[in-house]
Amino acid sequence: MSRIHVLKGFSDLEGALWVMKYHPELKSRSDIVNTILENGWSVTDRSRFEILQLLSEWGFVNLQKRRFTARGNEFYSLWEMKRDIAIDVLHGVQYGLWSRHDAEQNLASWSYQIVCDYLWEYRVLPKDKALINYVYEMREDLNETPGDTANAFSSKSVNGAYDWILPLSPFVLEGVSESLDGKRNFTKANFARRNFCSPALFLMGLSWVARETGISYGELVEMTDERRLHVCRFCLIEDSSFDLMLNQALNRFDFLKTQQIGRLFVIIQREPQMADF
Repeated sequence: MSRIHVLKGFSDLEGALWVMKYHPELKSRSDIVNTILENGWSVTDRSRFEILQLLSEWGFVNLQKRRFTARGNEFYSLWEMKRDIAIDVLHGVQYGLWSRHDAEQNLASWSYQIVCDYLWEYRVLPKDKALINYVYEMREDLNETPGDTANAFSSKSVNGAYDWILPLSPFVLEGVSESLDGKRNFTKANFARRNFCSPALFLMGLSWVARETGISYGELVEMTDERRLHVCRFCLIEDSSFDLMLNQALNRFDFLKTQQIGRLFVIIQREPQMADF
């Protein structure tokens, strides 16, 4: 069954990446967790260690072989060398997995999209119940209603989504408190759109908009007002930051071009790769 529940796992990400890189011989989940702990990394989810499932869903890890894919190796290099960009990219991967062209797949990504879009639109952190109800209301409005779902969207899902946007830099969540046992409290937290993001995430946003619109790489993508807003929601940036970020992305990626034919068009000449970032 499809999973609508958003898994958390950022706190376990570092150890999981390290063990996949340096101990691919480990096959059992318990051996992986024990090796991480023995080498000084922390593990918050010792029983399920759900970060492995996420790494598989993102295409970073072959779960059967318990080793990095080529994409996973490229991400690990990004994580080691450009941490803030890597965290931005993780948000982009989470947001962009679900597609309206295959609406029954990657429902947890759809839920994550809905949470991020809500925060961006209303600029507040609502009570969990209000956000949960909103997610289910939006699900009813899908053109293609997904099939059966597992692990229903709940307060744990809300915290799971917040877990992945909390480490973004610049911050979008402020005022988050943490107890002595590491549990986070978002009751007094605030959400704010960012003034900028990494050019990598912005390129991912442009690519996502083109894909969802049905436009192929190498073709003109008209940047209508609606599409500009979609990119800004994807990146959790102010809508006024679009032009600044587009210029930075153009300077960073030589396969991204623009044309001004009365209106602004962008052309992404090929699919962005993790190694580009």
